[in-house]
Order: sequence, then structure tokens, then C-alpha cells
Amino acid sequence: MAGAGREGMARTASARRKGGLTGTAAELQAGGFPVNLVWRPQAGPQTLLIACPADDILFGGARGGGKTDALLGDAGIYSQAYAPHFRGMLIRRTYDELDEVVARSQELFLPLGAKWQAGRYTWRFPWGGFLKMRYLKRDEDASRYQGHSYNWLGKDEGGNFPDVRPLDKLSATLRDRNGVPIREIMTANPGGPGQPWIVDRYIRNRQPMVPWRDPETGRVRVYIPSRLTDNQALLANDPGYMRRLRGSGPSWLVAAWLNGDWYATQEGGVIKSKWWKRYAIDEPDATPLERRLALPPGKIVAWVHSWDTAQKDNEVNDYSVGTVWAVHETGNAYLVDVVRERMTYPELKKAATDLYDKWGADVVLIEDKASGTSLIQDLRASTKLPVKPVEPDGNKVTRAVSATLLMEAGRMWLPTRATWLLDFENELTSFPTKGVHDDQVDSVSQFLMWLRTFPLTHIPQVASAGTRMGLTSEGTAAPGALSEKRETRDAASRTRTPKPRSRTVRRGPAGTEGF
Repeated sequence: MAGAGREGMARTASARRKGGLTGTAAELQAGGFPVNLVWRPQAGPQTLLIACPADDILFGGARGGGKTDALLGDAGIYSQAYAPHFRGMLIRRTYDELDEVVARSQELFLPLGAKWQAGRYTWRFPWGGFLKMRYLKRDEDASRYQGHSYNWLGKDEGGNFPDVRPLDKLSATLRDRNGVPIREIMTANPGGPGQPWIVDRYIRNRQPMVPWRDPETGRVRVYIPSRLTDNQALLANDPGYMRRLRGSGPSWLVAAWLNGDWYATQEGGVIKSKWWKRYAIDEPDATPLERRLALPPGKIVAWVHSWDTAQKDNEVNDYSVGTVWAVHETGNAYLVDVVRERMTYPELKKAATDLYDKWGADVVLIEDKASGTSLIQDLRASTKLPVKPVEPDGNKVTRAVSATLLMEAGRMWLPTRATWLLDFENELTSFPTKGVHDDQVDSVSQFLMWLRTFPLTHIPQVASAGTRMGLTSEGTAAPGALSEKRETRDAASRTRTPKPRSRTVRRGPAGTEGF
């Protein structure tokens, strides 16, 4: 088996050396591999990937499309094609995800005579060369590879990375002094936190299967779509996979996974994305100062935090969510930050105080129920945070419908880029959908209901909209009905930072993740 595998890969290597990658495609599509191989690319996208001459490739777009197998197969073939000078690295986001890839790689590489160095998480091939298997839990860990040198880089499930910059740091390690062409492949599905930058870089205004040269880097990029139906081996070996996939998420997301639709969204009927306005942010993890500077000219009259807490301090299913808003003198509200985590109660209290340290606040809204009641009491007792308890009125849908009054009036502004933005938008537009968390919806509804009672100047008239929706005039924003205190406030710049109140908070050491 090992000999047959080496023979088959050697023929591909020969084709690469003689005629380049374009000649390989014809050989692969003509079935130019021996029958008894450990692995062969399936006809279609996998075959096209192995033969593709581009040096920066996005492969996938659908669940079950054979992405990881294609990545490992390409590494094995490339290692022989350019033996003994192959130097490769394959990246996943987490250790658990990486272990799944390692298990599959052992099925493919051990029969070829490759040796697995468990202590180094590295494959050594009998014809020379190596493939490192790594995970990148923390974005800053990408800096550890500064000075490394590779000629093949695989980024499996790149959509799990909310920010492209750590991956670009790894791309900077691609170089070779032995004449080996550098090669970079990323696999991804729609729906992950990295979807916005993937669409920007590989999908928007580009045709699949049509390479183009990036004017800044000079690299040739291409997107090769791969669907579940292209992976006939999976469908034959696991006939129930598609049925399970259909039951694994909201219908719109499952459709995106099956069809590779990078623009699929869900409109749940209550909140429409067309109501939102946008303010420009260049980087997804822009600093608080950069976000403040991106706000429009004029006075920011209030910085507001809105917290929706999990039902119990040990709740494993619900999230606690804190949103941060800058309220402009025009009545528009700009979302600048979102914290969304499953937290114990001590972690929740620390998150609330940390968010205050980061942004400052004039008002900290906390829903007065379950763990929120305890949080209100503790923050009042041990800090000087400007806590305002909020009594929930009606069910989630009723509160969300009331809050849409200001959304539809164009008062809610979102950034164009943020690491949390995709999850935030998906949750709001899919509400109400069974099985989808709605904690961010609750946080937004709570803030917008508060904003309707906040006295401001120059507020657009929205009472007629409320009347059309059958709402009473109680709580609507009345132009000119502002408090004397608010009228006489000194003008503040758009970068105004509320001064944190003094408080006493016990802090523990910062947590760290291993690599």
C-alpha cells in the first residue's frame, strides 16, 4: 500500500516538474493514479484543488465538501513533488479541532511510511520534508512564528478566525530559497465569525474558479467551491449525514452550508437588517479610541451599557450579553462594543466592571431578575458604577417589537467591521427562531426602550410610527421635552470619555490559554 501510494504521488510530482501544474489537471481528471492508493482526490473540486496553479486558494463553502481531506491530500502530494525541500504547516483554531485533523492525517500518512512525532506534533516524510500541525487559540500566538520559513501553509476552517491579521502573520512565513513555489490553501464554510473578511477577500465581486492577481501582494488568488454533493465518498459511507446536517441549525444557515451561500441570512419577521445604518470602521478589532474617532461630529450625550444576564450563575445554555452604546445629540445610537459569553457569576461581575473600565458609562442598564438582581446589588455595594435596574415588561417578542420603533426610524447604527458583528446581526435578524439564542436581542431591546424615554434635542418625530404599530404615546421620545439639566450641560466632543467612578473591585490574575 505504501509503495503504491508513493508511486501514485511520484507521478504527480513528475508532472509538476515537467509541465507545471496545468499539465497535472489533465492527468488527474483522466484518472492518472494507480488503483490501490491510500487516498486520491475525488473528481471535481478536490481534483481541481490539487491541480490548481494559484498560490492563495480558498476551498470549500459548504459543510461536508471534503475540505480537510483535500488539504491533507494536497500536503502529501506537494511534499513528494518538491522532496526533500517541503516545509509545511497546517493550522486549526483550537486543540480539539486539530486533534480531529491529526487523527485523519494518521490514516493517510502512516501507510506511506511517514513518522508522527507526537511530542512535536509534526509529520516527517520518508522522502524528506515535514508538516507541522498547530493550533492558534489566541491571535497573538501568531507572532511566535516570526522568523519561521515554510513553502506550504494550510489554514483549515479559516472562518473560525474572526480577524484575518493573525493568519496574515502566518502567511508572512511563506518563502523558499530552493525554488519551491509557495502555496497557501484555506478551507472555510459560511456562518463563522470570519465570514466578513473571507467575503471581502475572496468572494465579493469575484467569480468562482477564476483566478485573479492581488494588486497589493502580487499573489494569485482563487475560490474553488466544494459542495456536499461533490463528496460522494462521504454520502456513500454515511448516508445519514445530510439528514443530520439539516437538523443541526436554523434553516437559513443549513441552506448556506449545503449551497455554499456566503450571503445567506435569516429574516425572522421582527427585526429587519435594512433598518440599520452603518458607520465606517476599517479594522474588526479597532481600539476604543479608534471607534470613538469613527463616530460622527457633534456631542455624545450619553454612554450606555445594557446587560442581559443568564438565568442562573451556573447556566450552561444561556449567554450573558453586554452592549455599549454612544448616544448622539441627534438621537441616533451607535453600537461600539458587544460582550457575549457564558459566564459564572464572578466572571459576570468582572466582565461588567471591565467593560466600564474600557468605555466608561453614564448609565449601566441591568435587567432586574435572576442573576441580574444579584449583580445590581453587588455593583451598588462594592462600586460606584451608575447602575440602573430595569424591570422587564412583557415577553421577549413584545419588547423587541416595541424597540423596533427606533430601528425602523433609522436611529440604530452599527459598525461596518467588528469581530462580533456577524453573530450579532444573525441573532437579531433571525429573531424569533426556535433554538437560536436571543440574549443580544434582549440587550438591544432593553437599551432602545430606555432611549425612547431619554430627553434629547433634534429628535426626528416617530410618534406616528408608534401609532401605526398600535403603541401608546407613553414612553415615546418627544421633541423639545428635555430636562433642564440636560439643556445646560457643557458641550462634549465626540471622543468624550466618561470619567470612571472610583470603586473597589477585587481582581484576579488574567487568564491565559496554552498553545
